[in-house]
Amino acid sequence: MPLPCFSGLQCLVSKLTLFGTDRRDRAGADVTGKMERRAQWNEAQKLAQRILREWMQKHPGEPVPEEVFRHCQQEIESSISIDTTQSLQSFVRYAHVDLLRVEGPPQKIRSEEEWQSLFPRYPTLENGFMHCFDSSDSEGMRAALQKYGFCVVKVLTKDECEQSVQAMFEEINHLRIQKGLEGPLINVEDHSTWEDKNWPSNCKFLVDYVALHPQAFANRCSKKIYEAFCGIFQESRLHVSVDKWGVARGAKGKARWRIGLRPHWDLNPWQCLRDFESGNPGIPGHPGYQGMVALRDQDLETGCHLTLPGCTHFLKQWSLERKLEKVSKTMKSFRASQEDPLLRYMQPVPLRQGEMVIWSCAQLHGSSHNHSNKMRLSQYIRMFPAKEAGWSINYDERDTFSCTRVLPRVIRKGELPQEALEGLDERGRCLLGLEQWPKTEQFLPKPLG
Repeated sequence: MPLPCFSGLQCLVSKLTLFGTDRRDRAGADVTGKMERRAQWNEAQKLAQRILREWMQKHPGEPVPEEVFRHCQQEIESSISIDTTQSLQSFVRYAHVDLLRVEGPPQKIRSEEEWQSLFPRYPTLENGFMHCFDSSDSEGMRAALQKYGFCVVKVLTKDECEQSVQAMFEEINHLRIQKGLEGPLINVEDHSTWEDKNWPSNCKFLVDYVALHPQAFANRCSKKIYEAFCGIFQESRLHVSVDKWGVARGAKGKARWRIGLRPHWDLNPWQCLRDFESGNPGIPGHPGYQGMVALRDQDLETGCHLTLPGCTHFLKQWSLERKLEKVSKTMKSFRASQEDPLLRYMQPVPLRQGEMVIWSCAQLHGSSHNHSNKMRLSQYIRMFPAKEAGWSINYDERDTFSCTRVLPRVIRKGELPQEALEGLDERGRCLLGLEQWPKTEQFLPKPLG
């Protein structure tokens, strides 16, 4: 009797062994199949990129036309045994993007005359300063922004600027006292007080906190600055940034103090291009504008703002000749390569006291070193459409120094008492996002090109 049972057990074990072997064979076949398919797609990607690379080398600086992408698809279909249930069209696009990210496209060779023609010089006066617009001249400002990517506007009086300088150092010295720093108070006219150990901040730009003095808010709510940005955006419902003071010590005889901003974009250039292409009917897409007010004269000796005039027009072409970089939706700056030929065509922008330079976020810009024995002093202020204006871009969400992001934080931390903002008029409260703009008739938006 035990013998039949043993035979049955042998039979069962044999079947289980065969079943297990069959499963392993199928699993092995699946792995082999996946590896073969992966190899086929890798081969297809190499083929597409070879075709694309050859075309781009023959046509530097030109966008790849649709017929080239279609040719890639046809070559893959005819040369490689591949399952085309996956869209070859999207696959070829992916292969192109991967090529741009890894290798980058070839750059177009240009003569010196061709380079110069791309970047027209902003008008300069006989005294070395720049042509300056009145804040009410919206047509002039918009025309300059369209052609050069920036404009200069008169916004503050001499008295307002001097009050701002006094306010700046009141705030800086108050922070010194809070931090228990010893030594003399920092005096804008006394070089001996400018040493590193005397500043409340260790950052190389000396100021790493937002300006919260009442005069800083008075400047942010300036009627002329508001008028200028209303004219530029053709929109009255704006918000204002709560940003920093700007300080650059006179570095004559102090080479270590010569600090300048390397040329950069305030926003990833590829994100700028997306912003230009976005927009709702009748409402343009734009990456936004930056602004800086000179509180004292800024000339070539003190160092000044630097920019690439006409950069906004060249940005699309520039992107066709550079490696594709990761696009961020935040206001994250992007530095130009030190070998980029664009840097040869940067233009200094000297400013007289009370003048403001306003530039597109699509502008390559920076600042030059201070070689004088005077401080270069400024305040950073910019405005942008508020959320209730209904623009396609949420500037408040994107901007690190948006009033709707900064004010709640500094009030919560006790850095700014609520009563400090009680004296604001309705326009000031709306500009700072403390109240919503009333539903009044807005300016009709007109795209800048």
